[in-house]
Amino acid sequence: MTSRVVLVVDEDEGARAEIRQCLADRQLACFEARTAEEALEKASAHPPDLMLIDLYLPDQSGLGLCRTVRESPQLCGTPIIVLTSRASEIDRILAFEAGVDDFLPKPFYPPELGARISAVLRGFASRPRNGAPAPARSRIQLDPASGRVWVEGRRVDLTPREFDLLRALVAQAGRVVRRSQLIERLWGPDAPHSERAIDAHVKSIRRKLGPARGTLQTVRGVGYRLSEEAVEETTDEEPGEPAGPPGHDSDGSFTRM
Repeated sequence: MTSRVVLVVDEDEGARAEIRQCLADRQLACFEARTAEEALEKASAHPPDLMLIDLYLPDQSGLGLCRTVRESPQLCGTPIIVLTSRASEIDRILAFEAGVDDFLPKPFYPPELGARISAVLRGFASRPRNGAPAPARSRIQLDPASGRVWVEGRRVDLTPREFDLLRALVAQAGRVVRRSQLIERLWGPDAPHSERAIDAHVKSIRRKLGPARGTLQTVRGVGYRLSEEAVEETTDEEPGEPAGPPGHDSDGSFTRM
């Protein structure tokens, strides 16, 4: 089985060495870049399975690199984890607005970094690099098996976090889903992420939905609702998934509002 490959983008050789060892412990291959320019050159030549990006880079900000990756037709679906000593709330919010999938401050605990990398890669594992024939034309279609989304027959590339968030809203189409429930769904009950991180992901999803952006509605002060008419078929959770945590109905769905 081919090893998954991570591109580590960090100016600090010491940090790269520590990350390199963490990846080796998880049987993950890596290649490295010191600058944003070098990272884009290497990623374009050999697209990685995941990118680890520091916000401090010598030629441009790490946020700028994240935005460039998200705007690249070749790299836009690549998962991104920000690993940085800039860990204020505004740094986190700006990172999620730039389309990253996770954020971990330095200094980091190697087992936690490894676990986060594995979690993001699991969410991306079944997503094909090459496009497949699109299904029949419809407003929004979501395929949980492959992690693919179409809007009116057009393939839309979402990050793994964005896909999981949209999937949660599709499963509850027509209902209001609280921000706190979405945070718990994406990051777990003890996650430190703020509600503004969810707002940043929703903003990115809306932009990518194009003509269907208006179907993802904000319920002020509460959360979000995906219009039921926008979804041809909602998707149930896979068999055997455990019941949801507190705040969910007994069948694992979100509480109705």
